[in-house]
Amino acid sequence: MSEKLLSIKEVAEHLKISEEEVKRLVDIGEIPAYKIGGTFLRFRKEQIDAIRSEIDEVEEHEPEHAKPVLDERGRPTHHLSDLEMEIKRREPAVGQYDYSAAEKLRDFIYFNDFYILSFAVIGILLFLIFRR
Repeated sequence: MSEKLLSIKEVAEHLKISEEEVKRLVDIGEIPAYKIGGTFLRFRKEQIDAIRSEIDEVEEHEPEHAKPVLDERGRPTHHLSDLEMEIKRREPAVGQYDYSAAEKLRDFIYFNDFYILSFAVIGILLFLIFRR
């Protein structure tokens, strides 16, 4: 049985952040994501659970009075230094969109099965009409 992948909305609810923040974290490589059908971002539950546990650990060790420092857009700043962030930006997001040709084909068929079936039926009908 294949595993159920999470949507952006489900991840946002699980991590208690906005959907836009999830997309931003995927873009910078903080959250591993998988592109399904060339369009849809999906996430593995165990990877999101690991991120959630990291967040919980950081929150446990933070003093109660500590408030996050906000940047010019009102978003919390990252806990890494500028040098660490620059190194992180230069590193490729390993495994972020990596999946095999068989998985790509399976996803293509899954998301386009109606069109594939329609073309097959039309092809059979055209063959039957013009077969003289």
